[in-house]
Amino acid sequence: MKVEISKTFDVNAPSKDVWDFMTDVKKVSTCIPGAEYLEDLGDNRHSVLLVVKVGPIKSKYRGEVYLKNIDEEKQIIEIEGKGTDIKGKGGANMELNGAIVAKEDNLTEVVGDSTVTIQGMLAQFGSRMVEDVSNQLFLQFTKSLSSKLEGTEENKDVNDSEDNTLSGMAVASAALRGVSGRLMDKIKGKDE
Repeated sequence: MKVEISKTFDVNAPSKDVWDFMTDVKKVSTCIPGAEYLEDLGDNRHSVLLVVKVGPIKSKYRGEVYLKNIDEEKQIIEIEGKGTDIKGKGGANMELNGAIVAKEDNLTEVVGDSTVTIQGMLAQFGSRMVEDVSNQLFLQFTKSLSSKLEGTEENKDVNDSEDNTLSGMAVASAALRGVSGRLMDKIKGKDE
């Protein structure tokens, strides 16, 4: 299953600071729920671990992030990622094109367009569920990233907590909101 995801958000910080942070896989990992930076593999390749917990089910994915193309002058980056369930029950590949755009008043826009290809058990959830989970991850990521770059964090990384996995309750809540929103859209469409 292939899913395309485009996201844009603003950070109240200079573009240089945002660029430096976003091109440091170890720092970015601290903003992703359930992510753990493992090691620098050299040649812009990094090993990471991602833990996702949905209800009583907890899955671990070992992955590799490759900073394929970094253009500091234009502040654009191409990233390839791949991950495999450590129990061998599936995995995912991702291609991401990102850009940092300086705006007025020390505001920076972060733009990301990605294509995610999912195999195995993850693919059984369907593209709508993957989009809903992606949206929840994105919200948690941007909140953490913004607080770090804007200096508003309370001296606590996402990964400093005892259980830093993507919350099953948050995923379920996001999925229910997504399903109910789509259902309401269908009902409204029939009423008009």
